[in-house]
Amino acid sequence: MTWTERYATGDTPWDLGGPHPELARRLAAGELDPRRSFARRALVAGCGRGYDAVALARAGWQVTAIDGVADLEPVLAPQLRSLGSEFLVADALAYAPEQPFDLVFDHTFFCAIDVAQRAAHGELTRRALRVGGLCVALVFPVGKPHSEGGPPFGFDAREFSRALGADFELLQDEPVTAPAPGRPWPERWAVWRRAR
Repeated sequence: MTWTERYATGDTPWDLGGPHPELARRLAAGELDPRRSFARRALVAGCGRGYDAVALARAGWQVTAIDGVADLEPVLAPQLRSLGSEFLVADALAYAPEQPFDLVFDHTFFCAIDVAQRAAHGELTRRALRVGGLCVALVFPVGKPHSEGGPPFGFDAREFSRALGADFELLQDEPVTAPAPGRPWPERWAVWRRAR
């Protein structure tokens, strides 16, 4: 089943109906506040219905949200446009930004793509993120054996780090305090800085 078919039939068990509770909690606490610096541009690839992208835009980020499902555009594009942000229908792994981003946020993209595409995810992040910028991921499903397949495919911060490569340093890797309801596997909050 394609992603477009999943959305058309409502077969989207990863969809929380709003931003991830941990992202919402951290934004409310003042984390990831773009007003504290010149950093303003954020990329959310594989954004789905865009709840996390909209939450970041409401917090002051100029967000570019990308998904390959064109049916998401009529609702999400105007919503993001009203917040000074944009939605692109595109293959996110092939995206080449004209200027670098200050933040790359990942919630349900890395776990959704085939394990063989993880290197391409790392290449996307390296293309997109400026030196000194942050890559933030809600890491899940932690501990799910690869033998169980996916999506979502299991991974942890070490696997994400391998995809990013040596240019990134892991700053945080901690359990979420506001987990998404109904998810059977643990979730973690991880932050990397692009060092070079």
